[in-house]
This record gives sequence, C-alpha cells and structure tokens, in this order.
Amino acid sequence: MLKDRGNKKWTAMMLTEHVRDIREWYESDNDITEPQYDEFSLNALADDLNIAYQANSNISINYWKNKRSEEFHGQILELLPNDQAIKISTDDFPFKLYLKYIIKVDIYE
Repeated sequence: MLKDRGNKKWTAMMLTEHVRDIREWYESDNDITEPQYDEFSLNALADDLNIAYQANSNISINYWKNKRSEEFHGQILELLPNDQAIKISTDDFPFKLYLKYIIKVDIYE
C-alpha cells in the first residue's frame, strides 16, 4: 500500500495557491507607477493643455489609472483649474481627467 497519498494531496492543494500567486505576479509585472510631477513639470503640462484647448486641437492622452495606462483621444471641453483637471470629449462620453495622473499628451492639428 502506498503511504505517500498524503503528499499527493498536499501537493495538489498547494498547486492552486501557486497558480494564483503566479497569476498575480504576472499581472503585477505590467503595473506602472503613478506619475510624480514637480511644480515646473505640472505647469508645463498645464501650458500644453491650455494651448490645445485654445486651438481646439485633437489630443491623445495617456492616463494612469489603477496601476495601468489608459489612452484617451478627443478634444478638451473645459479646463478646471480649481480641481487641476480637464474635461475631455471622446467618442463615448466626456471624461474628467486629473493633471497629476496624466502621463503623456500628444497634440494633433
């Protein structure tokens, strides 16, 4: 009679935990850190957004959200200086984006 049956059960039980840990590790490998801006960089970003708003240009914004990067395409509807945010219109519906989470802005003529 085999006496290693307990070891097989223990291995099978641990395997699901290992698979879960590996999946979490794989997902966290794609995480990006929240952007950190000093006052000068934040003002430069705000100036670029103001230029795009005044020219009514199309823009592409890479935005940090939940450790991932999301991309928005559209036009700036409104600048919200009190909130340090902008309202952007996309194909779906308007979004409010905070300046401190914007990673990159591309302006198209």
